[in-house]
This record gives sequence, structure tokens and C-alpha cells, in this order.
Amino acid sequence: MMKKTPTKKAPERSKTALRTELLLDRLLDAATRVFMEKGFDATSMGEIAKQAHASTETFYRHFPTKEELFERVLLRRTELLKGELNSVLLFEDAPEKALTAFGELGLSLLLAPQSLSLHRILVMEKGRFPNIVESFYSQGPERVQAALASYLGEQVKRGRLRKMNADVAARQFFDLVIPEFHFGMELRSRPAPTKVEMRQRVKEAIDCFLHGYASGV
Repeated sequence: MMKKTPTKKAPERSKTALRTELLLDRLLDAATRVFMEKGFDATSMGEIAKQAHASTETFYRHFPTKEELFERVLLRRTELLKGELNSVLLFEDAPEKALTAFGELGLSLLLAPQSLSLHRILVMEKGRFPNIVESFYSQGPERVQAALASYLGEQVKRGRLRKMNADVAARQFFDLVIPEFHFGMELRSRPAPTKVEMRQRVKEAIDCFLHGYASGV
């Protein structure tokens, strides 16, 4: 009779590691609020530390400069958006279902006040911090678009969509869904679209997209 090999349990994080993680979350939550309210230049590390109920020494130990802190805030938000959007691109779901979920969730996340505020700061500071801008786009929008392209490529293999350049098609879908609402709010101070308006925009985008790419068209 063969002996069962005991299953190795994943090592539990130490209490110190958990405390550090909670502290970092608190610091980054406070930093996000202050950056959104005051912008980059008017934000002070001391004020963020005060709002986070942490000492300035503790704050600087984890984030030596304001630039590093701002980059961490952006990448944290990017990871959140990327994770949520990737979670709805299920290969087994038909294109209409997956693209509807992806489009509606994408609009709601990208047009959220926090996303818009951080994006405005990023645009204003791009001349000073080109590396942060590059890091943001490579870790966020480019990876989300790559995930969408991967989903579309799989649908081609399954015969649900016709042969295409998946990277181009992913970019086209973004262009059909995002720009008008985003530019309207950013540049023309238009109010945020309602859920009904976002749902209608995504439906129009999918109708157009599938007219060109649905299998058999």
C-alpha cells in the first residue's frame, strides 16, 4: 500500500508581515485621498502621514520620495482595475457576453472619480515624470488590452470570431467604447453617464464590432 505524500501547506504570513501590509494600505489610502484633493505639488508627505495616523518617520521609511509614493498610488489603482477587468474575460463565454461585461465594467471603473482624478494629475505631471507615465501605461492599459487580445484570439480558435489581428481588434473595441465619455468628462466637463447610457454605448460598440468580426459575417 502506497503511502500518501503529505500536502505541503503554503507558509502563513507572519503577524509582522500582516501588520506591515495593513499599514501600507492605510498610507496609500491616505495618499490617494490627498493627491485627488490637492494634486501633486500641493500635497505634502507630512499631511498624508497625519491623515494615515502614522509618524513621518514611518512614512518616509516606506516611501522615501513623493514621486515614489505617487507612482505606487497609480500602480495600486492600476492593479485593481486590471484584476477586475481580466476577471470577466472568460474564454468559455461567448463574445457578446464577455465583451458586454468587459465594456460596462471598464466604463464604470475608468470614469470613477478616483480614476479620473489620478489620470488628470498624471497628465499634468507627465513632463516631469515620464518614467512614471511609462510605468503606468505599460502595467495598466497595455496589459488590459493584451488580455482582451488574448481573449479575442481564443475566440478565433473556437470559431466564434473570424480570423483577425487580435491586438488591432482589441484596440478598436476600446476606441468604440471609451473615448467619447472619457473626453466628454475630462475636457468638456460633462456629467458622468448613467448606467443606462453606459449600457447603451457598450451595446452599440458590440453591434459594430461583431458586424465586422463575428464568424460567418
